[in-house]
Amino acid sequence: MKRNLGPVIGLYPTPVTVVGTESGGRANWMVIAHIGLIGRDSIMLSVRKTHYSNEAIMENKAASVNLIRSDMIKAADYAGMVSGKDEDKSDIFEYYHGTLKGAPLINNSPLSMECEVIDIYDTDTHSNYVLRVVNTYADEDVLDEAGNIDYEKVAPVLFEMPQGTYMSSGRSIGKCWDEGKGYEIKNR
Repeated sequence: MKRNLGPVIGLYPTPVTVVGTESGGRANWMVIAHIGLIGRDSIMLSVRKTHYSNEAIMENKAASVNLIRSDMIKAADYAGMVSGKDEDKSDIFEYYHGTLKGAPLINNSPLSMECEVIDIYDTDTHSNYVLRVVNTYADEDVLDEAGNIDYEKVAPVLFEMPQGTYMSSGRSIGKCWDEGKGYEIKNR
């Protein structure tokens, strides 16, 4: 028998991302795990309205989204624990710039995306940014022979609620559009 849990969002775990913004020539980092896909060229970030980074996202209409590996957890967690209002977080990560102003990219992230804001949907507590991915930068060692991203090699860190834990990922358990071949519906 199933238990009704009420209005619990059951879509965790989600990837841990470090979002890069810039204001006044200073980089800032925030950790966002409330992120989603919108089609094949856009993503959405859900950012609490009280976060310092909102101003920088609005100022530049841009942000970077950086995946992290397990060796980056301490720095990323720290970036999520302190506010850019209170502390200069620009030196937490070494970074570089791609083509978009205001979207610093983390050097040791295995996969980083430069994104431009194309829409904003506000709720009472969050600004939800629809971002178009302009460029994606990947370490050579996370690409397969054909130059595609191999997520087993990326091994991104995941975030889980309600316990608030980090999880590991990256192991392939099957091939999409192949596993269902030959499946038969029972009781038909």
